[in-house]
Amino acid sequence: MPAYDRHFDPPAPVADVTIGHPVTGAMTRPARGKLDTGAGLTVIPQRMVVLLALSPHREVWARSYDASYSLRPVYFVRFVLERYELAAVQCLAAERDTVLVGRNVLNRFVITLDGRSLRFSVRVG
Repeated sequence: MPAYDRHFDPPAPVADVTIGHPVTGAMTRPARGKLDTGAGLTVIPQRMVVLLALSPHREVWARSYDASYSLRPVYFVRFVLERYELAAVQCLAAERDTVLVGRNVLNRFVITLDGRSLRFSVRVG
C-alpha cells in the first residue's frame, strides 16, 4: 500500500503516473500524480504536452480551483497509474509540476484511502 505524501498539508495520496503519446508510444518518466476526487478531468503538466508532441483534440471550458473559467485544449494520452495502463484518457494541461489525477481516471478503479495510517491502494474492481 503506497503512503500519502507528507509534503502536502494535510498529507495527500500521490501515486506513480506515466503519460504516453496515444499513437507513437513515447512515454514520459514516472511522475507524481495527486489523486483528486474533486477534479472532474485529469490535468497533466504543460511540459509533458511539449515533450510528447501531443495534439489537441478539442477545447472545453474548465473551472479552476479559484473559480475562474478558461477555454482549455483537451488531449488524449496513454495513462499508467501505479501498474495499471489505460489506453485513451482525456486530460487538460496546465503549468504545474505534478499530475492531478481526476475522476475520469479514478472512477475506473477501486481506490481505498486509509487516512488514519496515511496509506492508500488502487486496484481494478
